Amino acid sequence: MVFSNERFLQNFLENEVKTGMLVVDGCAGNGQKTRFLASHVGSEGMVLSFHEEREEANKTAASLFMAGLQDRVTVENGRLSADALRQELGRLTKVDLLLLDYSQSTAIDRHTINDECESAWPFLKDGGQLILALPVTDNLSSIQRSVETDFEGLFSAACFTAKDGATLLFEKESSNEETV
Repeated sequence: MVFSNERFLQNFLENEVKTGMLVVDGCAGNGQKTRFLASHVGSEGMVLSFHEEREEANKTAASLFMAGLQDRVTVENGRLSADALRQELGRLTKVDLLLLDYSQSTAIDRHTINDECESAWPFLKDGGQLILALPVTDNLSSIQRSVETDFEGLFSAACFTAKDGATLLFEKESSNEETV
């Protein structure tokens, strides 16, 4: 077995995404993970898929239609933002899992990562998870610290690294949980 970030992320999502969940694919790219997530949330769940490029959004929508998954996904053309999430979710709905996959990016833009994480964090429910998939980078710990400074409340964090990239995992903890 060869360790890879993509394999870790795939296994993690297979174990964590359950029927009926509300999931956001915040950097959907070609929509491959959107289709995977849609198949795992079942007919009771929903996926919001954000695409920076209109062409990618259209390709993802067509692919979902061909797979019969279109009713489980809302495809958004544009970057993930608090306004876009508020428009789709309203003020009260919270997300179970939010994926930001930058692993195919040729350059890391820490400001974009920070902005998108900060925008998404308030929309996660207690126990919800924010997952960042990153390409190989020398400053992984500084990216993690930078992202964490924008989070309010209690959370736990973990990191998986391999030669092909890294995954940062953040879980929002309930503010009224008792610590033992």
